[in-house]
Amino acid sequence: MNLERTSRLLMASLLLISAAAFSARAQNGFSRDPSQSVDDEYTRKIREYTTETFFNSPLTDYLPASPNVPTPKAVLGDVAGAPGKLPYAEDVYRYMRMLEKSSPRVKVFSIGSTEEGREMIAVAIVSAGEDGRESRAPHETGRSAHNQF
Repeated sequence: MNLERTSRLLMASLLLISAAAFSARAQNGFSRDPSQSVDDEYTRKIREYTTETFFNSPLTDYLPASPNVPTPKAVLGDVAGAPGKLPYAEDVYRYMRMLEKSSPRVKVFSIGSTEEGREMIAVAIVSAGEDGRESRAPHETGRSAHNQF
């Protein structure tokens, strides 16, 4: 498998997993907290690049603004999934590791190597608990991920 194909598969997987998770919540009546700040420039790009509104949901059609968490644009140069821009896996991995350094809710695991010797990673992202504290990741509690959700 060549690098371009690996990068495409990685980005497609990340987008599908994110979309599925957020779409399920959106269909269950969840929506963005109106008091949450939004990165206006990035949000405009998401809407510009999304060809049809039904491809998005109220939970994925914007990017929250954060002074601590970098946007994909910081590493990839544009919105993740921007037309005509296919990032290298190494750039996506670098962004995931930036997220891990900026938030206790993100953990990056090295899970092996590809046939070509390139690193493969898995990323775990936990949500904040209802009391505002961070939820504990399954690897910290000894419970399976199935029991966490």
